[in-house]
Amino acid sequence: MPITLHTDVTAAPFVEVFIDELVPEAASLTVYRLAGGREFQMRGAVNAPTGGAFTRIDFEVPFNMPVTYRAELFDAAGESLGFTDSATTTIVSADSWMHNPLNPSGAARIALGPESASVIRRPTPGSVSRPLGRRVGVVLSEPRYGIVGLGLDIRTVSDAEADAVQAMFGDLNMPPVVCIRLGSRDQVMRVPQPLFLSVMDAAETDIAHQWGGGEISHAVEGDEVDPPIPGLFIPLLTRADLNAFFATRAALNAGGLMRIDLNRLYSLAGVAG
Repeated sequence: MPITLHTDVTAAPFVEVFIDELVPEAASLTVYRLAGGREFQMRGAVNAPTGGAFTRIDFEVPFNMPVTYRAELFDAAGESLGFTDSATTTIVSADSWMHNPLNPSGAARIALGPESASVIRRPTPGSVSRPLGRRVGVVLSEPRYGIVGLGLDIRTVSDAEADAVQAMFGDLNMPPVVCIRLGSRDQVMRVPQPLFLSVMDAAETDIAHQWGGGEISHAVEGDEVDPPIPGLFIPLLTRADLNAFFATRAALNAGGLMRIDLNRLYSLAGVAG
């Protein structure tokens, strides 16, 4: 299963999963990503229809660690046809990136202040019951939580960056959940990768903005959560982008491109504005 790294684009680094040879019986597929001991269904690639070939991009791939992909194929009746071969890659990034999972085009490169994740709490909900006549108590507990109350100091250095960060926290009718992928500068933090964090409030503190420097601190506190269901996604490349680049049908036909080729022109993402 071929996979392609995209790290030289204006958007955040991502992986393209491209399968160009599928068995004729395959009508749909689901792609799985395994990294750091955790397996996720890849966003936008859950029971996704195929037409002999398939391409999708993964904006939630963690950095600086081996990541393995494989796809389960299904026939028209929804019966499994088995899995494709696995493919492994690694995206090397010194920078950290953050985005709302339902708006990958709004991703922002971020820097984390020194107080970020200075305290990490994973509490276990429960209580100690003390039955009559017993010297010591009995623990009544539930499964341990993920990270709760994680504090991050997210730094931006321009109004554009600050606006992009603030827009992730519930604007555009999106849930206030962000996907944080740590670069090598920040991977000393002991948090899962990628980290999905709920953010109900993100206070801005002026550091140098009032003097024209532009730096702002966004004080974020949130809990680790599941990402939005992976069947939900917004494509990076749209038909409007293709129409804006290829002014006429003749220009499009002159390239001799097949539909799968057009679907892979990710460099044109955002051309339509």
